[in-house]
Amino acid sequence: MGSSERKAAAGPGLTRREFIAVTAGVAAGSLPLAASAAGAGAEESAVRGQYDVIVIGGGFCGITAARECRRAGLRALVLEARNRLGGRTFTADFGGQTVDLGGSWVHWSQPHVWTEVRRSGLPLAESLGAAADRLILHTSRHDVVTLSYARSGVQLDRAVAAYIGDGRSALPLPFDPFGSDSYHKLDGITSAERLAGLKGLTALDRDYVDGYFASQGHNYSDQFAWLEMVRWYCLSGHNLADMSDMSGRFHFRDGTAALLNFILAEGKPEVRLATPVRRVSEAAAGVTVITARGEELATRLVVSTVPLNVLKDIEWQPALPEAKLAASRETHAGHGTKLHVLVEGDYGNLGGIAPSHNAINSLMTERVVAGNTHLIGFGPDPELLDVNDTDSVQQAVRLFLPDAKVKRSLGYQWTLDPYSQGTWCTLRPHMWSRYLRELQQPTARIIFASADWANGFRGFIDGAIEQGMEAGRRVRELLT
Repeated sequence: MGSSERKAAAGPGLTRREFIAVTAGVAAGSLPLAASAAGAGAEESAVRGQYDVIVIGGGFCGITAARECRRAGLRALVLEARNRLGGRTFTADFGGQTVDLGGSWVHWSQPHVWTEVRRSGLPLAESLGAAADRLILHTSRHDVVTLSYARSGVQLDRAVAAYIGDGRSALPLPFDPFGSDSYHKLDGITSAERLAGLKGLTALDRDYVDGYFASQGHNYSDQFAWLEMVRWYCLSGHNLADMSDMSGRFHFRDGTAALLNFILAEGKPEVRLATPVRRVSEAAAGVTVITARGEELATRLVVSTVPLNVLKDIEWQPALPEAKLAASRETHAGHGTKLHVLVEGDYGNLGGIAPSHNAINSLMTERVVAGNTHLIGFGPDPELLDVNDTDSVQQAVRLFLPDAKVKRSLGYQWTLDPYSQGTWCTLRPHMWSRYLRELQQPTARIIFASADWANGFRGFIDGAIEQGMEAGRRVRELLT
């Protein structure tokens, strides 16, 4: 792994303070965002002395919210703690190939992001392994079984359908998380508990279902709610093929940064990077945002896109409702690893699955490059795998490909990033019932928007844009 790639990620054992030091030059290895758009609006705001809205966070949610505010003629400032935009999406270079270390795939079942795909005209590319020729299953008995998708696909689809079962009846309207009260009865069940209670599945079926959903829940199967996976299944059309396409097939050829640049260029808000927020003080007349450097910024409204796991680390005056803080202290379950791996030789178009206690739960071919195979993998726990250590990654990849020789690997340890403290949001048992409605609620002058509590594709780029659009609508209603 090259020096620029090492700057892009940190391995197990680092503290968050050490992580910040290691990743101080992270923007050098990432793809640039539109500098002209990032600076627009600054002169106008400086002259008038106060902002209409300050957006905390420069991911897809924040940049979308800022665009919607600017469209209404409002003075908008985006404060981003990191030295780059993108939030939990992150476009970088991997041996001359454009990759995403966080975020990636989009699908036409996701209405908010797909609208932007069509409007922008940005080209898409396909991850080959989403439609793999063969499945390599590392079983709970530590055997390696190779199956033909053409011959085993129906069986696997039935196993997943059994796992979902009558859960879909709790979500008759998947984009309305409160459209039925039935979800209360199912919200306390973990994925592992659901699988353990099923009868009639073969051992291979169980290993496949466990590993497949662990890669989606991005943690061990006893850590995330079964209802979260039911939600994904319902949103994507009630079948395994569409769910796999939705979560892992089509991505931006030039990375998620291409779409972020498009939205940023349309809105042209003022953007300040490397500006963490320490305190937000709300009063009847307006809001004061105090940065980590002690700068005080006045605004009429705030849109907070701070991730769920980070809400607790900002000082809010007056204090946030206890449910918001309790949810943040509990943290969502998205905790795992994502890695890009280049292995010697052409392994063709494959998909791999291993049960949730393994270092990698899901592995698939992204592309074949100059006779070598670029793989993408997901695991449940960064403590099981240093995504940037060749020996560690090679050992994990050999769960599926026993003779694999890893040439290069790259990932980003999102759990150590103090401004994410996790990956995409999958809720733990009971979090939906206890916290989701409160997480969506604004205060008088602060609108809380995040993919972590989106109505539809929670945890996805689509959910981030949904929340950014909704925040922009609320700001316009209050200020125009």
